[in-house]
Amino acid sequence: MKFAILGHLINEKHLDILPKEWIHENLIISHEFNFNETNGYILGLLLTAEQMMNYPKETVRQKILDAVLFAQNEFDVEIIQLGALTTSITSGGRWLAEQKRYTGFINHGDSYTAAVTCQVVQKALNLFGKKSSESNLAIIGAYGIIGEAVSKILVPKFKHSILIGRRKEKFEELIAKLKGNFETTIDLKTKNADIVITATSHPTALLEPNHIKENAIVVDVSQPPNLSQEVCQIRPDICRVDGGYVDYPNKYSFSIPGMPAGKCYSCMAEVIMQAMDKQYESHIGTIDMEYLQRTERWGEKYGFKLNEITNFGNKVI
Repeated sequence: MKFAILGHLINEKHLDILPKEWIHENLIISHEFNFNETNGYILGLLLTAEQMMNYPKETVRQKILDAVLFAQNEFDVEIIQLGALTTSITSGGRWLAEQKRYTGFINHGDSYTAAVTCQVVQKALNLFGKKSSESNLAIIGAYGIIGEAVSKILVPKFKHSILIGRRKEKFEELIAKLKGNFETTIDLKTKNADIVITATSHPTALLEPNHIKENAIVVDVSQPPNLSQEVCQIRPDICRVDGGYVDYPNKYSFSIPGMPAGKCYSCMAEVIMQAMDKQYESHIGTIDMEYLQRTERWGEKYGFKLNEITNFGNKVI
């Protein structure tokens, strides 16, 4: 089962770290990767995160569709993983599934990302000697695809949770699915949170130094990151943690440009594992919690796992 991972540029500087041979007129195209006889590619739109969000939606959607059809027709790709903002632009992959010219499968990769995010939170709590039952949690982007799944898993475990999003009406569905002590708000109400999780489609850094409690832990799932290196320097008491990385199995030695050595985005790992397991099915829209648990079992089976927590790829000590 051949896969392709579709992403985009984080910013204009991102282009400088990519191999020149990957950069083509309309698309970033990697060489073919091989995972235990399962082959795939990394493709990228030549658009930055800001352009993805600010260009007309139909223009960006057409570029996504063109890239997907290229992968299907030129490389015989059978499953596409939507990376970064390509998921939100296509309504969690649902729009792409409606396009009849693409006949393959789609996976937004957010199920394993949500699972790994919860693992990261627990590792961070253990590292700093904190208990979820005694801590306040804030989730930015709580009604999004990742945010909803993370909320279902974590809210019952914390003393109090603050669920944050831009649209008040979107919370109604989420509230009905949750148990525990929580509130919802459209304000960036993170100042009293011991743990902050960011899972947004915001195209630039979102959190400022005054938004975060002293000695708080910020689990930053978003790409581009919602907490910048500059804020971390201004507030060294804050522990920022990467929310979306897992380690490759030991037998794979290659690295992806811009990624820390030995690390892989969990969304990418998900589609690789699905292809290795030869599961011919799509996973789009809201996360199915039983499938989320299956991705964790795949991680154990194929050796993609969270060995340590990191900040911009560097081990948190």
